[in-house]
Amino acid sequence: MQQKLVLCMMTHDVSFVFLHGFLGRAETRFAGRTFEYFRGLRSVVAATGIDAHVPQMPLITGIEERAEHVQPLLNEITSAKVVLVGVSMGGLVARALASRHDPEHRITTVATIATPHRGSPQADRTLAGNTRLPGYLVEQFRPALHDLTVAEARAFNARTPDRDDVRYLSWAFARDNNEMPGLFKKRQQRIFELEGPNDGLVSVQSASWGKLMEIERADHLECIGWSPAFAKKEIARPYDQQGLWRRVIAACLC
Repeated sequence: MQQKLVLCMMTHDVSFVFLHGFLGRAETRFAGRTFEYFRGLRSVVAATGIDAHVPQMPLITGIEERAEHVQPLLNEITSAKVVLVGVSMGGLVARALASRHDPEHRITTVATIATPHRGSPQADRTLAGNTRLPGYLVEQFRPALHDLTVAEARAFNARTPDRDDVRYLSWAFARDNNEMPGLFKKRQQRIFELEGPNDGLVSVQSASWGKLMEIERADHLECIGWSPAFAKKEIARPYDQQGLWRRVIAACLC
């Protein structure tokens, strides 16, 4: 795969922009340590030699406001082509950027990872007050949560058409309920009853957009390298998240 990446990169003047999800921070420094949202990405970037950017977006705003925040970075990138890789809500931001914020049509590929293209029932439950999240926090997060609801996803899709000159690739994730950590068990069951296999927040059905590349065995946090459960070899935990980054980069370049 490494030789294939090198050969592909030789024919591309391309930059990658990685977009985090709702409540994500590109980088967090705490107690003398640095925690990255895209865990393991830095070493994969170093190994592949790609030009990569990981902007910090506002934490609680909606999709369009996040896209507007990222556009100045796109303007600064000098590469002829741009690939957007969005995780969860970041994938919706990527689609908005390609549809409305790329007048020169430099964006060639949008890769989405565990993205709720058709919304997430969990966002609907949260806004309806059916979770343990305090009301004042729900109100603070309302702009982002609103954009993640099932109804708003339909409206977003209607006003955000895919471009004919952009490739849309998607990765979806799922685990059986008995493999889910406690954080996701009830959520996984509720979403399963409505939409089928899911990662605890986003169903495979909702995450599928454009060409579905893989349905991988992981929960929603594992897909960025942060597992809320102990390692367990027989259920493939920890998930090989660096392997995902390599596959995503290879698919976007070749």
